[in-house]
Amino acid sequence: MNNHQNTIFHQVGNFLKTPLALLGVNLKNSRLNKIYHSANHPYLCKGLYNLKARLTMNLLTIPLTAITLLLLPFHSSAQSWNQNPQNFNSNYNIQAVTGLSLDKRALLGGKVISSAQVSLLAQVSGDVLSINGKEGDMFKRGAILVMLEQKAIQAQRDAANAEIASANEALKNAGVQYSQSIVSPNSSGMFGGIPGMFSMFTDPMLRASGRGDPDFDKFANRTSRYTQYQQAKYKLTQARLKLKQMEERLKDANVVAPFDGVITAKNVNQGDVVRSGQMLLKFANIDKLQVELNVPSRLVSSLRINKEYRIKLDIANIVVNAALSQIYPIADNNKHSVKVKFDLPKNTPVLAGAYAEVEIFEADSGVLTPIIPESAVLWRSSLPSIFVINPQTNKTELRFVRLGEQVGKNKKSVLSGLKIGERIVVNPNILMISGMSI
Repeated sequence: MNNHQNTIFHQVGNFLKTPLALLGVNLKNSRLNKIYHSANHPYLCKGLYNLKARLTMNLLTIPLTAITLLLLPFHSSAQSWNQNPQNFNSNYNIQAVTGLSLDKRALLGGKVISSAQVSLLAQVSGDVLSINGKEGDMFKRGAILVMLEQKAIQAQRDAANAEIASANEALKNAGVQYSQSIVSPNSSGMFGGIPGMFSMFTDPMLRASGRGDPDFDKFANRTSRYTQYQQAKYKLTQARLKLKQMEERLKDANVVAPFDGVITAKNVNQGDVVRSGQMLLKFANIDKLQVELNVPSRLVSSLRINKEYRIKLDIANIVVNAALSQIYPIADNNKHSVKVKFDLPKNTPVLAGAYAEVEIFEADSGVLTPIIPESAVLWRSSLPSIFVINPQTNKTELRFVRLGEQVGKNKKSVLSGLKIGERIVVNPNILMISGMSI
């Protein structure tokens, strides 16, 4: 092999290194390497030149063929769009842009409260024997929450029972004495001994002289016995009422749940000594929750009872509709606001005490802001865009817009770039372009 043939062979080998390496061919073990080290061949140079030319054409043809195959689907799709515009109108949802008054909308902050919340106080003094729960525990109506000492109250109840027994005996004696004064009014005179015997002679003389009236004395005696009988009856009633009072105090020693709910705060522990009127627990009903807030006086006229308002709950980051249930009749002198309450739907995932925002609109709020579904917004660049239908050509136009705040669960307000009444594509896809016929 001469120098010219050697140079040609090296050129072909270098030309083939990259494509052959991609195909997994090792030049050191290939037939080209064996030909290189073989004897001189008269037609080697010509064959190598032809091989290099054919490989060059093949390597250029492969990328062009691949590009053609990739572009064929898009070409056929474009033809189908131009030939069948009716399919576009049936696959995409076209809607007109609506408006909502947002310029005089007020977002007022409030808090979630339970519909019923009470503070349970100690009705009697004594030691705390037991507390049957902690914060967050649920109880049914009538369940015992706190037990206080009852021995002293039980002793007072026993004393009241004794007073009742004594009053019963006194009442019996007074009744007999009163009956005697009616049935036998002269019993004291006839069986009163020697002075009683002389009364048979002295009574007519006293009546004749006008210095005494034995009949009136009998009436006075009967009245006295009747008074004693009534006093004994009242003492019995008083003793019974005292017993009832002790029984009520025994009931008060057991603090029970006034309704179905949970313990929200615990102020005492087992073993503490409490006095009457001291706070023990806070108990609340969490099945029915409300949102409480103070509304400025200028917005009260736009509120309507039983009307639903949008409320955003911070703890769950959700928006719910709640009906207005109560408007307080008097405004706060310091804040110049009126307290209102909204009833949250049942099973709303929120806790009492959470922050809430209520959306309130003034009456005749004025200018309307365009509102569009979030599904209509495209993000093909750093700016949001929307496909608008040109009313003259009935074709799509890609338009950049400036979005505002969130409205509801799946809508956005548009600050610029869109007008109310314009038609937009609500459900565009990545293949949609401007100029497509509708």
